[in-house]
Amino acid sequence: MNKIGVIVLISALVAGNLVAAKENPTVVCTTTALQALVETVGGDRLDVVSLVQPGVCPSHFDVRPSHVSEVEQASLVLYHGVEPWLEGLVEAAGSESLQTVKVTGPWNTPEMASQKIVMIRDALTQIDPDNASYYTENAQRAVSELETLADSIKEEAESLDTGNVSVLCMEWQQYIVEWMGFSIAGTYSPPETLSVKDVNQLIKTGEKAGAILVIDNLQSGTDIGSRIASEIGAYHVILTNFPHAVPETDTLADMIEYNARQLLTAVQEYQEEKQTISTLEKELEKERSRRDIYQVLTFVLAVLCGIESLVLYVRTR
Repeated sequence: MNKIGVIVLISALVAGNLVAAKENPTVVCTTTALQALVETVGGDRLDVVSLVQPGVCPSHFDVRPSHVSEVEQASLVLYHGVEPWLEGLVEAAGSESLQTVKVTGPWNTPEMASQKIVMIRDALTQIDPDNASYYTENAQRAVSELETLADSIKEEAESLDTGNVSVLCMEWQQYIVEWMGFSIAGTYSPPETLSVKDVNQLIKTGEKAGAILVIDNLQSGTDIGSRIASEIGAYHVILTNFPHAVPETDTLADMIEYNARQLLTAVQEYQEEKQTISTLEKELEKERSRRDIYQVLTFVLAVLCGIESLVLYVRTR
């Protein structure tokens, strides 16, 4: 083969590799929750982009020109339905072949996450039918892992008797709190919607119910929850609605496990503190009893000494 032939062959191989490298569909997700699910199901067969940072509420997001470019190159956009800016972004991208799929409902319990995995499996199969069996296999594995996680969390929650633990809860974390069996005395909306009257009513509700935990959502702000917890003497627990917002929450299963651990640890600390206080009270009661006995014995001894002195006095007369 002459030199020109070799060059042509190498060029063809390189071009073929480049085309193969570009074959992965690009999926744009509005949040890291959707990103984590797509990465779990799609594995290495997709390129995944998340728009909203994990510590930010997706309804409060500023679109940049780079986001338009990312959507232009995408085959699929996945969104929750709480992103008022998304319609304008898709229109600006102007891609006629772009598909958009709304992944409705919350995702912060194992069952809810499993439902989202099925929805995403179906969406990925639509844009990339050649890898349908791969996506199905990954989805089945992820659902199985979530079922195992659910059993573990439920077992520990039952052992801690969470049904007798009263809490106040930010409404966007209500689902996992209810699922874990806690008794919810009251819920509250995002802090910016609460009046002073609302906060005072929450404090009264928490005090009346003997709330042990005040549960906040990281992305919504935590100052109000911290104040309420301080007022009623409760533990302040902060959960996250999105993976990657705190360390070691790369997947949705990681996030659910993290949130469950925050709640279970708080209950354990409360129960240990309660046990310590109970032990101290018992010791104090014992001390009081011993002191009372000593006082009685001292009094009896004093009386006996007095009688003995009187007897001696009478005898010496």
